[in-house]
Amino acid sequence: MFEHFYHQTIRKIVVAFGALFNDIYISRYDDAGSEVERIKVPISYGPQQKFIRRLARIGTDFDATKVRIENYLPRLSFELSNLNYDSTRKLNTMNRTVFFNAANTSTLKTRYERVPYNMDINLGIMTKNTEDALQIIEQILPYFQPEYTVSLRMNELDTNVNVPIVFKNCVLGEGDDGSYGGYDLRKLTYANLSFTSKFYLYGPIKELGVITDTGGVSINSGGASGGTSTGGINIIVGDETTGATAATIRVYANEGVTAGDYVPYGPTAQESITEFPLND
Repeated sequence: MFEHFYHQTIRKIVVAFGALFNDIYISRYDDAGSEVERIKVPISYGPQQKFIRRLARIGTDFDATKVRIENYLPRLSFELSNLNYDSTRKLNTMNRTVFFNAANTSTLKTRYERVPYNMDINLGIMTKNTEDALQIIEQILPYFQPEYTVSLRMNELDTNVNVPIVFKNCVLGEGDDGSYGGYDLRKLTYANLSFTSKFYLYGPIKELGVITDTGGVSINSGGASGGTSTGGINIIVGDETTGATAATIRVYANEGVTAGDYVPYGPTAQESITEFPLND
């Protein structure tokens, strides 16, 4: 039943999500309102709680005179939290998508219907003060209304797939994270933004052979195949690659249809007959 394949679909979405927030800055202003400093906000994959714990160890594991909290903040972190099946976007499981195989024209590449999933991703914001956090949040939220769509190459067949990333909510940290603690603790601002990515997972890609020859059969009704006749319809089915002589329907005048040879399909199709008013 199972076979090895790996399209890196989930990994590509997580990487694309992190890349969305890889160019965020915060600015410092003087009393006149002029910008005096601009700082790029670094981003990394991992849980926010681990970084909070590291900040709490400054002065214990790190020399507080050399390692200052200003050297660590602001910072962004993101991580995958949940993966759920989305039945509302499900299509027929037995549907097949077939693609032209440029590397081997005698075969086609195919896969069964893709499977819909929703993936929850959290984006954590850690700053020294509320103003920095608000700057970061305001640079992010206007792009999500409530979704932002990225285009990704999922595999060799699905080369341009739109993946919507939907914003859910934003929660400012308080209490347990130390934002509002005792007077001996320095206040830090934490925010957590939740997103849902609506995407598809793809099964293995296989090759199918292409039908190149259909063989042939001649059906004669009331007349001679290929010769003159006083009545009847001749159906001659052959190799489509032979041109006009392939799949020829020969009709004679007394059958109630204009006499002549008809080619309903093939490389040199002339006319198409949809109804034969035959005489009993």
